[in-house]
Amino acid sequence: MKPKIRPIEVIPQGKSFWLKDPIGISDGLLVSYHALLLLSLMDGTRELEELRAEFFKRTGIILREQELREFIELLEKSLLLEGENFQKTINSMRQEMLRKGVRPMSHVGEVYPEDAESCKAFLMGEEKEKRYLLGLMVPHMDLRVARKTYWEGYGRLKADKRLVVILGVSHYWHEMPFSVLPLHMETPFGILETRKDLLEKLQSFYNFDITHDLFSYRQEHSIEFVSIYAKMLLPESKALALIVSYGDKQFLKTLAENLLRVIDKELHHTLIISSVDLSHVGKKFGDMQSYDPSFRDRKYLELLQNLKGDDAFELLQETKNSTRIDGQYTNLVFSHMLKKAGLEKGELFDYNFYYENLTDSIVSYASMGF
Repeated sequence: MKPKIRPIEVIPQGKSFWLKDPIGISDGLLVSYHALLLLSLMDGTRELEELRAEFFKRTGIILREQELREFIELLEKSLLLEGENFQKTINSMRQEMLRKGVRPMSHVGEVYPEDAESCKAFLMGEEKEKRYLLGLMVPHMDLRVARKTYWEGYGRLKADKRLVVILGVSHYWHEMPFSVLPLHMETPFGILETRKDLLEKLQSFYNFDITHDLFSYRQEHSIEFVSIYAKMLLPESKALALIVSYGDKQFLKTLAENLLRVIDKELHHTLIISSVDLSHVGKKFGDMQSYDPSFRDRKYLELLQNLKGDDAFELLQETKNSTRIDGQYTNLVFSHMLKKAGLEKGELFDYNFYYENLTDSIVSYASMGF
């Protein structure tokens, strides 16, 4: 037996540590420092005796074999170890999700109201001049914080679109560079249907399962928040929702071109939405203190506005994305799609940021139309 821990998030809690599952399959587990050290050795390369020996070498503590086996059993029951139990559980849950066929709302009641009329009143702002837009960049920041910026974009839409392509970002564990949601989406305004025929066409360009990371969508707000606006404002539309997680420049541009091939005949009735936030700075994100990130945001937004997606991508790559703009991969796909479709320039509708006093941290965001 060579136990291997799954990818997990470790959150300090006093003298203990909370093991959080990034895809939410496990309820998590509270462990001690020494248990965390033992977990770090479980990389799938060590037999039990080797684990015991290495643990003793690092701590001077003799770990009995029975204690180790009981700890491994606990990890397996908690679904934190790779192996048969985890795979069986995840396969069963995946089949159940596919059987139901609908992604349920995960932030309803907390971030936005469940009742359609209340939700509409919450989301909508003052009347704005309508535009024929092919592309829209909007935040996925907490709706309670950024409603004005959301509406600066969504409020300008003409209700003339039949297909909405949603490009989100990954806030959870994502193995593949991108994925597509194979489920319809529940909203307060009814079900937003997924165009599964378009999913199948896109799949034909790739030799991996583009629905593999299904669990990453369970709580993904960058997809969910778009779905409720889309169903409210474009009630007859259907959707194709993707999470863009990582990739080099050429891979991402090829994805953009493949998406255009898939929607080619429907392009004039399509709205492409990039659901992204901008900088994440401050103590919450590993900085000594917060600071004004607009120097980076403004340059990045200017490049995007002029559909210089390559330059925007390179700007963040060269600086190792020092302000942690989370749309770097998604926006390259978005901007390349628009440029290949013949557009030249967009319009910045709004730019803002949220300061969290408790953690001395800032998240910035914007809305822009093309």
